[in-house]
Amino acid sequence: MEDNSDRNYITLSENEDFSDNVTEITPVPLARKKRGRPAKSKQKTSVSEETNQESLSQTPKDSNPFIQTAVTAKPQTKISWVWDYFIKKTNEKGEVRAYCQFVLENGEKCSASYKYDGSTGNLSYHVVKHGIIPPTEGIFENKSKATSLAQSMSNSNGQKEKELSTLRWILLTTQPLSTVTQKAYIDHMHIIDPQFIIPGEKKLRMMIARSYGYNRDKLKLLLKSAHYISLTTDLWSSRAKHGYLGLTATWINKNFEITDVLLEISYFPSPHNAREISKAIKKAMQKWEIENHVVSITTDNGANVVAAIRDLTPIKRLSCAAHTLQLAINKGLKIVEDLVLRVKKLINFFSTQKQIERLIKIQKDIGYEEPLHLIQDISTR
Repeated sequence: MEDNSDRNYITLSENEDFSDNVTEITPVPLARKKRGRPAKSKQKTSVSEETNQESLSQTPKDSNPFIQTAVTAKPQTKISWVWDYFIKKTNEKGEVRAYCQFVLENGEKCSASYKYDGSTGNLSYHVVKHGIIPPTEGIFENKSKATSLAQSMSNSNGQKEKELSTLRWILLTTQPLSTVTQKAYIDHMHIIDPQFIIPGEKKLRMMIARSYGYNRDKLKLLLKSAHYISLTTDLWSSRAKHGYLGLTATWINKNFEITDVLLEISYFPSPHNAREISKAIKKAMQKWEIENHVVSITTDNGANVVAAIRDLTPIKRLSCAAHTLQLAINKGLKIVEDLVLRVKKLINFFSTQKQIERLIKIQKDIGYEEPLHLIQDISTR
């Protein structure tokens, strides 16, 4: 596929075109088609008339008395880009389904399939999940001229900038994409700007995909400007007990300023042993093309992480100062372990709503302007 990164990807920091592209379908040149016998009249024709008609139909082409009219051929629909990754087949139930042909990293073909009813929306979103950035052209096809005119008018009034601002607000405030479909939000935006066409969830997803593709390539260029890079990694589990691996890159730029970027927070399935951690970090460095620039990795003191970095020689492992300090504090508090246990029990006592309200009331009675709250103990910090 043609590389359209410079003009198709959309960055959240630049004014790029987020509007629906309209593909103008060029009609096929008018084809002249000879008409056959004229339509039979409802009245019965005589034998002589039929004989005359047959003789006329056998006359040379140049002397055909019937008028030739131009018949407009049906415009050809442009083939969507998603068919580079899907094929259509009819299953045993007679349904037309689109089967994904994307080859995964393990060499196996993706098993996803979708019912095809003429729309390629679900197919394009599935391809985006594989990391394929859709081209700008052909994503929104077969739009009417009226829609094109309306969009061009809205764009002239700042439609693109407003869509970009909406997306930035959703991302920075971690709002769900479904916010734009809520009636209260739609009414609110209509009062603020009746001319603004609120983008739907599908368009926002496509904008995010393009923005990621653009900024990913831009970040790779930024990382190449660094001579030496230090990584920071951490492995943790969510409340749902799902493992995640975070990776941050830090370096000093040519102006002697510290630059740090979050490269990724990726799902990390079990097992969380040294081999799998080492493999994940290697894969991330290859993905961002920084394997020849990384000189150190800062981690906690977990045995599995320490062993994993040992396999990444000559990269040097650095212990996290905050984590090491916390371990030292925990050992220092061993001599007052009984007192620490009593404080923890006291904090747990004031963890219920009833006791918290009593604590706040007592503080107000003795003159506290702002009531204080107890801090729960966290073993790691």
